[in-house]
Amino acid sequence: MIEWNSYMTAQCMKGDRKAQMQLYKTFYKRIYNSCFRILRDRYEAEDAMQESFLKIFSKLGRYDDSAPFEAWIVRIAINTAIDRLRENRPEFTGFSEADLPDRIDEGGDEDEMELIAERAMQVKAAVEQLTGNSRLIITLYLMEGYDHEEIADILKIQPGNVRVQYMRAKQKLIEIINNNAK
Repeated sequence: MIEWNSYMTAQCMKGDRKAQMQLYKTFYKRIYNSCFRILRDRYEAEDAMQESFLKIFSKLGRYDDSAPFEAWIVRIAINTAIDRLRENRPEFTGFSEADLPDRIDEGGDEDEMELIAERAMQVKAAVEQLTGNSRLIITLYLMEGYDHEEIADILKIQPGNVRVQYMRAKQKLIEIINNNAK
């Protein structure tokens, strides 16, 4: 996670445009990628990112130092993207190649890196075949790192339902990957 200090947060709350621009420059890629994973549309993700920053700036006074700052702003972005998804589309549509790392650790050999990239593309293709909440829950859990309780809070459902849906989605994901490998 990127370090962000309380001084910069205080400056942003005071309306310091330089501090606000620094916050934007520091986190815009992370916010955009989180929105894009959920919305799967470049323009929708850009709009959600901008809306997220407006919310972040307006809610800075509510930030609690007990949680990492980056986690707090990413949560705002994910909630914003999910809200947009609910407004615009009845079904979640996944994520794309933008989610893959720009570069893979160069410590391994080239064959290993190719295998990793191939597997990542297989998982991406399989996730795209999931529907509805299955895709959303897998993305939030595996890609964004949220736990079941946080996902339940985001989706406004019971944690037990998230666990069941996650297990079903994971089984389906494995089934899709195995069928595609044949």
